[in-house]
Amino acid sequence: MSLILFGTGLLLALLAACAEGRWVQADRTDAQIQEDWNHCKEEVLAGDEHRKETLAGGINLSSCMHSKGYRYVEAPPRKPSGSQM
Repeated sequence: MSLILFGTGLLLALLAACAEGRWVQADRTDAQIQEDWNHCKEEVLAGDEHRKETLAGGINLSSCMHSKGYRYVEAPPRKPSGSQM
């Protein structure tokens, strides 16, 4: 069981690292967005969806974020203020 959770967590981390978009909602800080993302991830991992051999876990993760009022935009993450490149 712990191996499944580890593999699922690793897969989510890899997918998040490769993603070219981000979840946005007006008036939410990056910390609040991350907190909501973690909450949705915990909900999905606590259910049976992650055991299926489909993308049901990923679909439910998106549904959770949408239910919280977020939308996914195809854009790179924002740079912290004061960052120069």
